[in-house]
Amino acid sequence: MQTGRFRKAAANVLVATALVASASSGVQAAPAGSLNIGLGGAVTTIDPHFFNATPNQVIAHCLFDRLTERSPSGRLEPGLALSWKAVTPTVWEMKLRPNVKWSDGKPFTADDVLFTINRARNVPNSPGGFSGFLRDIAKAERVDDLTLRLVTPAPAPNLPAQLAFVAIVSRHAGEGASTDDYNAGRKTIGTGPYKLVKYVPGDRVELERNDAWWGPKQPWQTVTFRLIPNPAARVSALLAGGVDVIDDVPPADLPNLSKNKAVHVASIPGMRLIFLALNFKAKTGSKWATDTDGKPLAKNPMLDRRVRLALSESINRTAIADRLMQKTAVATGQWLPPGAYSYANSVKVPPYDVGEAKKLLAEAGFPQGFKLTLQTPNDRYPNDAGVAQAVAQMWSRIGVQTTVDARPWNVYQRERDDYMAALWGWGSPTLEAGYLLSNVLETPDKSKGHGVFNFGNYSNPQLDSLTDKAMSTLDDGTREKLLVEAVEMASRDVAMIPLLQMSNFWATRVGYVMTPRMDERTLPINVAPEAAK
Repeated sequence: MQTGRFRKAAANVLVATALVASASSGVQAAPAGSLNIGLGGAVTTIDPHFFNATPNQVIAHCLFDRLTERSPSGRLEPGLALSWKAVTPTVWEMKLRPNVKWSDGKPFTADDVLFTINRARNVPNSPGGFSGFLRDIAKAERVDDLTLRLVTPAPAPNLPAQLAFVAIVSRHAGEGASTDDYNAGRKTIGTGPYKLVKYVPGDRVELERNDAWWGPKQPWQTVTFRLIPNPAARVSALLAGGVDVIDDVPPADLPNLSKNKAVHVASIPGMRLIFLALNFKAKTGSKWATDTDGKPLAKNPMLDRRVRLALSESINRTAIADRLMQKTAVATGQWLPPGAYSYANSVKVPPYDVGEAKKLLAEAGFPQGFKLTLQTPNDRYPNDAGVAQAVAQMWSRIGVQTTVDARPWNVYQRERDDYMAALWGWGSPTLEAGYLLSNVLETPDKSKGHGVFNFGNYSNPQLDSLTDKAMSTLDDGTREKLLVEAVEMASRDVAMIPLLQMSNFWATRVGYVMTPRMDERTLPINVAPEAAK
């Protein structure tokens, strides 16, 4: 079975650690049958193909399956596909799992996969969907009910890994169905471990166990995700017993929770990068970038590499990681952790040099600086608005008078293409550099599935060519060299401003044990009654 071609074992890089903060006495078994999860991120849809955001993926993982899956440590595993192999350099053959039923009792077949591939590429009004994961598929062919062939225009070594992100939906329920139909539960028919009971936007998602699921029987008859974006409220709900598990544990609360005998804390090194995206689309300034008198700038300052470099070098990333994030994150200059496949050893954490930053600004024609608004969500990533405030203060020290505009996640996304500077997070659960390159930095091209999340509209034809070459190279060693070269190129051009590499934390009440996931997803299948451990 083809399970990926990563040269370095992910297990050597991403090893789960559990910080158990309870005494051995007094541990009680979890209540049978129910699980309540306090989710920090906003679930904005039940449609598994509408918007690729981690909270949405969490719910999709409960209701639907994928052809391939990821273990908590990131290992590629069978899902609805039992095996896969490259029968030629441009043809992948997948053998599908037999005897799988949809939650309405109808059989799963290869035809459902063909329907899914077409639908996931063409969801109306999608703000950021899944076409990037399917970009390598030129043609999908049904050989028989349980055999599928995927034809690619060039070798596509990462295709099995990319398919671990695309939920498979049924043709019989999904044909003609809208996103509203999925949100209302009318067409939410899946093969996953749970079935949808109710979705209340901004409040909760209620699920019940799918006893016909092909996987191991789940201990939870019902699962309720409570959507609690406020960190303090999330911790309070855990301590009061209103929820059994919370994610995105606030860094400031970790010391006390780790000492609390009624709580377990679990963590794992993550693949989430917190970074700043800059606007490469605007030719002039905007309401988000003006001169010191508040007048529109004649040119967009972000188009000048010297300005981008000045903004980067004025940020004390280590101080943010150690003090503000209390060492739940580490400073970084790229988007993979050291030791990972395609990590560029030559790309260091950018130096913190206020004097050099001021000099660069003056050389770029801004000796007095300018005014800038930094956009950030305030309920999506751990301490997101706090990180933005710290960056704003550092930018102000070099003359870039920065105001922070913090918004709830569902509001923040609406104007994202117009922001001059914005804080975002991006995970790389494929464990290689190409996932971010092709989705975040490649020149946007909807027809090819390129740059689906390139909200700043960065464009570098040289980088595009190098990325495409890397992503179609079968040899692991050669591909890694090309990806490292691409990381180096993006870094030199300051295509984005990487800030922090996050670790992932969860807290559970005694009686519940969470297996932490590298991809930061809070899945019921990874929570077990403590007595079962």
